[in-house]
Amino acid sequence: MEESKLQFEVNDQEYFLNYVEDEGLWYVFRPTGDGVIRIPVEMEAVHSEHFAFSPEEGKKRVVH
Repeated sequence: MEESKLQFEVNDQEYFLNYVEDEGLWYVFRPTGDGVIRIPVEMEAVHSEHFAFSPEEGKKRVVH
């Protein structure tokens, strides 16, 4: 099966958006010097094109 992955950069930091089929969820991954931070994506609504993810420290960003 083909893997869905989107690579992007914010403030000179690299991120990857990827669907984890075994869990049925999307995650944003951020590589670090110590490994990878895995950030779950939360859907706002079942049929919405908007989604949000919660970075570490409880901050929330909305991506449109």
